[in-house]
Amino acid sequence: MPVFISKIINDRTLWITSFLLVLMLVFGSVKIQDIDFQTISALLSLMILIGLFEKEDLLKYIAIIIIKKCQTTRQVQLTVFLLVFFGAMLLTNDVAILTFIPIFIVIAQKINIKPVLPIILLTIFANLGSSITPFGNPQNIFLANYYHLNAGAFFKMSLPLGIISLISLLLSSYLFKSEPLDDLTLTIPNIRIKQTILLLIGSVIVLAGLLHLVPISISLLTSIILTIVIDYKNFVTVDYGIIILFMELFLIVGGLSRVPIIVSLFKKLTMTEIGAFTSGVGLSQVISNVPAAVLLSAFTDHMYAVYLGVSIGGLGTIIASLANLLAWRQYQQQTDHQSLAFPLKLMVVNLCFLVIFVLVGVGLLMIGD
Repeated sequence: MPVFISKIINDRTLWITSFLLVLMLVFGSVKIQDIDFQTISALLSLMILIGLFEKEDLLKYIAIIIIKKCQTTRQVQLTVFLLVFFGAMLLTNDVAILTFIPIFIVIAQKINIKPVLPIILLTIFANLGSSITPFGNPQNIFLANYYHLNAGAFFKMSLPLGIISLISLLLSSYLFKSEPLDDLTLTIPNIRIKQTILLLIGSVIVLAGLLHLVPISISLLTSIILTIVIDYKNFVTVDYGIIILFMELFLIVGGLSRVPIIVSLFKKLTMTEIGAFTSGVGLSQVISNVPAAVLLSAFTDHMYAVYLGVSIGGLGTIIASLANLLAWRQYQQQTDHQSLAFPLKLMVVNLCFLVIFVLVGVGLLMIGD
């Protein structure tokens, strides 16, 4: 079975949205015009590009080169946190988690440290780091397109949260002992020089499209050409589920926006900035932050509040961000630990960060006023 079909079949969020879409088709009003094809094209170009980065092992190559220079156990953990944080900005929180959890588990075994808390923090910083760029996660791509934000406007909105997130990352490294580290032996993956150069050049063009510097059609075409030239098999491993998910979300939200009682409810909830912010945080806990962003944006112009709500809302429950579920799955696969201890600890630490960052979000909204 092709990888992308397997991903779609096993995507529970997609099953839920598909069920809701069927209900909307039966009982509501759905229009094809509700689909934002600009956002869909942006997402598809990014998903194709990400697939190539995963296949070429470029992020893993850079990470291991840097980690091998560390001299203490604390430096290793801090370095991994920083790599995850900045890696998520460029290649999404999902890719950061898929890349760094396997690397860190190998490192933890070699230097004899417990991996659970670092992996939980790694997941949190992947979520926070991805919120800083317009292409760090799917909801950012959507919000940037929906509210017509250029790169400057988006970074003006996201940098305060990013700086506070980075400070929390640096402070978190002091939770761990700093012990001398013997030579850390890690296998450096081979990279193909010509393909890597092509990938980096093409990435500049793709990111220019995501930043609205060139038409998004050029971005998508560049991703397709890169795949044909570098590895055509990438087409069958792309996560098309996220594309289908967004198309379904657009149709569902479009249908809901024509139901008077729904419109009235959400307009009341999001009438103020604090209301939009708390709605983003709260909805993310039960439906995850991607659907929450699409849903709330249809009913409010409080763009900054929605952005903060769904970005901070990715912390908290195991389903608040799809990255949380992905981290749990990676931990199970890499350690063969199938108990519920890890997801429970993940939620406890996540909820602690959620409380702190909700206060941060309220403070940023007050300063913004």
